[in-house]
Amino acid sequence: MRFDKDLFIASAGSWIPDTTTVAQAAAEGLVDEEHRDLGFENIAVSDELSGPEMAVRAGRLAVERSGVAPADVGLVLHSSGSYQGHDMWPAASYVAGETVGPGVPGFDLQQRCNAAVGSLGLAAGYITSGLATEVLLTTGDRFAAPWVDRWNVQMNLIFADGGSALLLSGRTGFARVVAAALGADNSLERWNRGLEPFALQPGPEVRLIERGKQHAATPEAQGSWERYEAALMSTTGRVMAEAGVSTEDITRVVTPHVHRNKTPENFDLLGFTEKQSTWEVGRKYGHVGPGDQFLGIEHLVLERAVGPGDLVLVVAAGAGFSFSAAVLEILHTPSW
Repeated sequence: MRFDKDLFIASAGSWIPDTTTVAQAAAEGLVDEEHRDLGFENIAVSDELSGPEMAVRAGRLAVERSGVAPADVGLVLHSSGSYQGHDMWPAASYVAGETVGPGVPGFDLQQRCNAAVGSLGLAAGYITSGLATEVLLTTGDRFAAPWVDRWNVQMNLIFADGGSALLLSGRTGFARVVAAALGADNSLERWNRGLEPFALQPGPEVRLIERGKQHAATPEAQGSWERYEAALMSTTGRVMAEAGVSTEDITRVVTPHVHRNKTPENFDLLGFTEKQSTWEVGRKYGHVGPGDQFLGIEHLVLERAVGPGDLVLVVAAGAGFSFSAAVLEILHTPSW
């Protein structure tokens, strides 16, 4: 959808813990052979803070940088892909209360690594309909053992810890949201479910690769990569058409931090170069779940890698499979 009403990104923020080199983790026997050559140099690992606590730190920074009064924020959408520190507990309520106050509704989004960019599209509708002038979007994840073996749990990536945030505004910001789109191919959801029956309680550890191998042996899995690529290209093509731009108009592209040295990266599929991407953030920190894109947007601003008039394409994909994309126009360089 193209936004004819004013819709802006007022600020971005993050909180990333210290990193561990992949080489050191491999020397300690933590990384199997399959995951040692993915292009990641360091992985952010939190020894203390949970995902929601990191989201709060990122959210507070985003609110502070925006200059928006916390009382003006009308909604918090919190995205995550890992355990949030307590069972049967709404992390978004904690994040909202600790960032903008006790009276602001908070909702959790669980659409895996697509959740954060997807939340931008959902928040846009909330703002343009007049239900709020500002919405805080946060992510926060800690992929901790023994529940998750961050180094080897999924093909073509290594999970990293961290929090990130965007403050979306209907009044002012350093970037304008030109258009946003959501997409899906739900026929691909079994790649993360496998063939095991539904359980009645959580298991002791997550086994994504094993589930994927189970599904890969079924006829249903045939053509999955083609379906994934088609849905990714359809979602991205739609948002660019609605924004009235082409690949040649885009200055930088922000995509998930995965499999640089294996199958083609998402920015490769979309027709962009590594230099145009924010892969340097992925190389530095790892795959921070749904937080990759918010970190990428913040990185482009902090590094002064974009300026007034530049167009930025933001793309996300998450197990399910769901997709989202947005086109941003940089209006000015914020002071932070």
